[in-house]
Amino acid sequence: MIGMRRTRRGPSENQELLLKTAHRLFTAQGYHGTTTKQIADESGVGEPVLFRHFGSKAGLFEAAILKPFTEFVTDWAASWDRRPPSSTDALVITRSFVKGFYAVVEDHRDLLRTLVAARVQGADRELERISAEFSEHFADGLRVMRRILLQHGEPRDYQHLDPPLTVAVACGSVMSLLLLDDWLFPGHERRPGKSRQINELTQMLLHGIAHRAG
Repeated sequence: MIGMRRTRRGPSENQELLLKTAHRLFTAQGYHGTTTKQIADESGVGEPVLFRHFGSKAGLFEAAILKPFTEFVTDWAASWDRRPPSSTDALVITRSFVKGFYAVVEDHRDLLRTLVAARVQGADRELERISAEFSEHFADGLRVMRRILLQHGEPRDYQHLDPPLTVAVACGSVMSLLLLDDWLFPGHERRPGKSRQINELTQMLLHGIAHRAG
């Protein structure tokens, strides 16, 4: 809250508070409608601390969207790296990816839309730079996902896969349902619920991978 009495906290706690507050304000007010002073005040953290951790408002915006995505990829990959590929249930691994990635995109839908708009319009150099950097990190995440796909698909003879396209289509399908929902689901029709969307995505991706001709 504005005017909150600041207390001594560790650097990691300050970072987490700033990220949470920034995410909330950026989502509610947009990038340009939010100031670093407002973020610092509502976090109960001095504005110089914000700049020390993130460098700028743009750096904080980037961290607010990048950190959850990289954490999802890292945690998802680590959970499957611990399991022998031969014991993997294809339905379980596909659903775990769809459900986890869906949650990340849903939680950061407005921030992602801001980055996409910046990349397309090119009117804001700082946001355009952030969008370009995020796309590089996103590409790193796609490479990790391809590795897991190949590793766990090998015992099932998924030799006819095109890993770069398979992963791109999987991620693109999830993102389009959330970022283009107003286009894909007409306003006069009842919109499918989250569970229904995740189930359909899982089935389409799983059977598109497993049941294809050589």
